[in-house]
Amino acid sequence: MSREQLEKIFSGIRPGETVLIEYKPSSSPELLLYFMVRYCSRKGVEVIIDDLADTLIEFITRLKLKGISTQEIEEAKVMKIGGYRSIGKIVSTIELDRYTLDFKYYGRVYDKWRAGRDNIFNPVLGMHKVFLMSDHSEAIRLVRNISTFVGNVSRIAFYFINRETMEMKTPDAFSLLEEISTTILTWDRKCDNAIVRVVKSANEDICGSIVEIPIEDMMKY
Repeated sequence: MSREQLEKIFSGIRPGETVLIEYKPSSSPELLLYFMVRYCSRKGVEVIIDDLADTLIEFITRLKLKGISTQEIEEAKVMKIGGYRSIGKIVSTIELDRYTLDFKYYGRVYDKWRAGRDNIFNPVLGMHKVFLMSDHSEAIRLVRNISTFVGNVSRIAFYFINRETMEMKTPDAFSLLEEISTTILTWDRKCDNAIVRVVKSANEDICGSIVEIPIEDMMKY
């Protein structure tokens, strides 16, 4: 039942939304990425992963160490942004200039790729690393640039964000990021269970939802 509840949350997020997935360093967010990719495969939803600073391979390595097949994630299309360890089907490579992302160039590359495609799930991994390496003005600029993609109905963007890093390094930018996001999910672990909370949503039908799901069930999804 809890797997169906988590599916309901994903199905309740609307095209054009910008979603924050806030996680703790010890909470194994790679499990939620695995579940998301599997969900999209079952529903026939296309996935493209933004991999910033080699975060995708970190997620995949931890999944493999848990004994989970990563084949579907490794077959997903990937926008490689910074870093040097490539995995997945790379559709474009974008450099990070001193950990600053050129969003205008990114937007052109993405628009060219997604032509004719709709309702794409777009997990974004490692954006908090860019914030970590940015000074205050750059961090605020990052938030402003991210806000320009809110309402792009060709996709739903899911930003996986290390909450403790953001709160420690750039709390004001993090607060603004939460404000511009249309949905906020928190991802935590308690013993052998994962807990997903919808603390903000554009869809009142899922706002306030809390799903507690056994880790074992997620691994078998």
